[in-house]
Amino acid sequence: MDGEERDLGGARQRVVLAMLALNANRVVSIEHLIDAVWDESPPTTARAQIQICVSGLRRVLNGTGDTVQIRTRAPGYLLDVPETNLDIAQFTSLVSSARAHVEAGRISEAVATLRSALSLWRGPALAGMNSELLGRGAAQLNDARVAAVMERIRLDLALGRHEEVVGELFALVKEHPLRERLYEYLMLALYRSGRQAEALEACRRARATLMDELGIELGQSVRRLENAILNRDPELDLASSGVSTPPTNPAAEQQSVVPRRLPASIADFTGRQSQLDEIKRALGNDTAGDTVNYGVRIVSISGKGGVGKSTLALRAAHELRDDYPDGHLYGDLESPNGEDRVRGVLARFLHALGIAGNTVPDDDEERGELYRSRVANKKVLVVLDGATDEDQVIPLMPAGPGCAMIVTSRAPLSGLPGAHQIGIDVFDESRSMEMLNTIVGASRLQAEPDAAHELVNLCGGLPLAIRIAGARLASRPHWRIDVLAARLRNTVRRLDELSYRGLVLRSNIGLSYRTLNGIARRLFRRFALVTSPDFPGWAAAALLDLDPYDAIEIVESLVEAQLLDTVQYPGEGLRYRMHDLIRVYAIERLHEEESEEERAETVERLVGAWLSRAEHAHRKEYGGDYTIIHGTAPRWTGARQLEEIDLMGDQMEWLESERRSLVAAVDLAADYGMSEACWDLALTSVTLFQVKGHFDDWRETSERALATAEADGNRRGRAAMLYSLGGMHSQQTRIADAERCYAAALEIFEQVGDDHGYGLALRNSATLDRLRGQGTDTMRRYETALEKMRTVGDLVSEAHILQHMAKVNIDEGNTARAQELLEAALGCCRRVNYLRLEAQVLNRFAELYLFLNQVDQAHRALNRVLLIVRDIGDRIGEAHALFRLGVVRQRSGRLDNAETTLQHALSLAQQVGERMVAGSAHHALGEIALARGQGAAGADHVEAALSLFTELGSTIWRAKALILRSDVHQGRGEETLAAGDLDQAIELLGTVDSVEAVRLRQELERNRGNALFR
Repeated sequence: MDGEERDLGGARQRVVLAMLALNANRVVSIEHLIDAVWDESPPTTARAQIQICVSGLRRVLNGTGDTVQIRTRAPGYLLDVPETNLDIAQFTSLVSSARAHVEAGRISEAVATLRSALSLWRGPALAGMNSELLGRGAAQLNDARVAAVMERIRLDLALGRHEEVVGELFALVKEHPLRERLYEYLMLALYRSGRQAEALEACRRARATLMDELGIELGQSVRRLENAILNRDPELDLASSGVSTPPTNPAAEQQSVVPRRLPASIADFTGRQSQLDEIKRALGNDTAGDTVNYGVRIVSISGKGGVGKSTLALRAAHELRDDYPDGHLYGDLESPNGEDRVRGVLARFLHALGIAGNTVPDDDEERGELYRSRVANKKVLVVLDGATDEDQVIPLMPAGPGCAMIVTSRAPLSGLPGAHQIGIDVFDESRSMEMLNTIVGASRLQAEPDAAHELVNLCGGLPLAIRIAGARLASRPHWRIDVLAARLRNTVRRLDELSYRGLVLRSNIGLSYRTLNGIARRLFRRFALVTSPDFPGWAAAALLDLDPYDAIEIVESLVEAQLLDTVQYPGEGLRYRMHDLIRVYAIERLHEEESEEERAETVERLVGAWLSRAEHAHRKEYGGDYTIIHGTAPRWTGARQLEEIDLMGDQMEWLESERRSLVAAVDLAADYGMSEACWDLALTSVTLFQVKGHFDDWRETSERALATAEADGNRRGRAAMLYSLGGMHSQQTRIADAERCYAAALEIFEQVGDDHGYGLALRNSATLDRLRGQGTDTMRRYETALEKMRTVGDLVSEAHILQHMAKVNIDEGNTARAQELLEAALGCCRRVNYLRLEAQVLNRFAELYLFLNQVDQAHRALNRVLLIVRDIGDRIGEAHALFRLGVVRQRSGRLDNAETTLQHALSLAQQVGERMVAGSAHHALGEIALARGQGAAGADHVEAALSLFTELGSTIWRAKALILRSDVHQGRGEETLAAGDLDQAIELLGTVDSVEAVRLRQELERNRGNALFR
């Protein structure tokens, strides 16, 4: 540092500085520093210890002035250092300069520059650092160094310095025994030094090493070089001038050569037998049909990167080799840097077919013509691996009708004439386990079956990922499977873990990414922000701030590139999803290529789009912005166009289909601290959660939004979420929890001056009072809430309050007033065409008719209710209606029908968590059982009802259950127990301020008095 060595302190400080240096001028989170220092077992004081390390390092760096500083930047620290002070920056710059020299033909200058770059190294990167996370960073640096060494040796060989590099190459091969390119250079250097036998021995050692370590054959490049050395191919000699020497035997060009250029097929081929059979049927000699007599047969295999296309193509080619006796050609068209490899593949094909190197035409068209001529009357099988598009394939198509071609690509090549298309996808769990079994052995899977299943699921069924994971386990027999599974659970590190000795998943996915244009790359990155399992195509419009139709076209380009999958559920439109491992790569690209500000703006648009769509659904359901309050979060301006491509239709069906996306959008808003949008979307989503009984989602979104609002100091948002949670507790009849939430919400709404929010919370709070039988206070609060709803023009909430006030009047026997209130409520519902509330009002009418003993009118009202709730999918409303219908049938003396209906109501209430209906149904079923003399069954229902009403805090219903249980005890001759239940019921009713409670208590006391005088 500044030309002098400094003591950096202990091991932890060294690791922290190394981690910061690896990411110089970029923020490193405290969590990453903790991972670097302690791997997976940090102490509870880890954050404090990291801060101590940083303080110590700052003291060490004090003497450097402002040139090197550790700065605090959320969520961690940043090493601020000039690029000129970083060895790795200098190294990278020199390597780039050397590359420019090569492109300009200045080979000697390039070698000198590479030597300067390599002189910056003092040994392996980060040697002595005991950190797994640093180890991965060091591996990347060391790979860059080895790549530079290999490039320098390649250039030395081009300059004729073969004898000078032989010793160095022997050492490098020993250090990196799995790098085939080093063996190639060693073989060529030895051959040019007149040591042919040693060159062939080096190839033999390479073959043995790769087979022992990885179980694979040498690559075609090394095998081609071996063949050339055996035949003393003149092309291996270093030309003394730029002019090639003509062949000594002109007839050699016409030699009949049978090329066998297929790479080896793997021994543990798994899971693609049906596709393999399909290819063999399409290309085998027994294939019927006239078309094969005139055209080349083609099979095109497509699928995402790592799915096993190449493996399938090569296995099929090997099994078809006897059908094509004139040769097998293989061309790898996949190019990491995007260069067109067709010209080079065509030249290699001609060499393989016996055309000498110096007679290969330079003109591309002439090469193609010569190639087609050589195979025109032969039976040759051509395999093209990693094609990008049809334009790459067509120049390499053989012309002879006896020839065939297998092509692999990521996007389907539908433009290939007459091609048989085969699309392959990831493995299911069974095939994934089968593949893992072939790699690591059955005994290890049997010892840890759960961990093995988790491992293949974390690999997402992607064969390349499973092969890498399996290879890591196979190379470390002491590792437990659950150890690797635990490492893969960390999505940040998952792609780092899925790398093993040249098998790298990240670069495989990167090939597809690099084929995209700029805007498609941007959309791919931004889809990482969408965390729901699948999503609609219109989300792309918000992510890119584009017209929806233009955005959908870009989405389809990602599908074609196999970076997105399509999925369609019955009755729903087309949706999209991203494979878990591809999404991890997208997250990496997003954080690497887009700023925090850009990400936040994208999230704001996406959440704003979901908020606009959810609001639209709410308005369709309620007839307007009724029984809801909204915040000030911006809506995406392009949302108005979304109805054109995402026709909502039935709003509740749309909300149900997007439920997981809505939950994910609430979480996304919370992650980015957008409290206003977060609580607004959470509250608007209650439109769905309440009707369909999705209480887990209701709780998750409301609690997440509440925490976000509290962290942001958003008082109105906090009140809104307390109101929402109160509604959830009320729906599940958790009275005490609901009361606490409503009380807190009312206090905040009043403080911030939100009359609408205050009225909504007061309405619900008054309903709790009614359940507890506090009649006088209930009516007063309902009247206050009603006044506020009329002030803000909320017709739906007004109807809610009117029908609840009607319930109080029914209980008190004021039937005429109850009817007036219900008719007013029904008028509000019909003005806004809100069917769900209309059904609730009609249900209350049925209750009134029952009170008046007008059973037929109650029955007609309930038939209308059931038609509505079943049509709109209101399962909670259906449970209420079925209970009331059961009571009607019970009152009519049709006990069998009543029992069936009440059992149905009970089952539905239990499914949707409507505990009040469940308790009431148990109570009615108990009455029916006792009326039939079924004491045991009646007792069970009564106990269930009493338990529910006690939990719910419903005093009057609890008293009713005790009265019914006293009948059970009397039937058994248990007079003391029966009297005790009646005493308890009378005592409970005495605590309730309502006409119904007074009436019940007086009736009980009168009946007990009469019994006493008898």
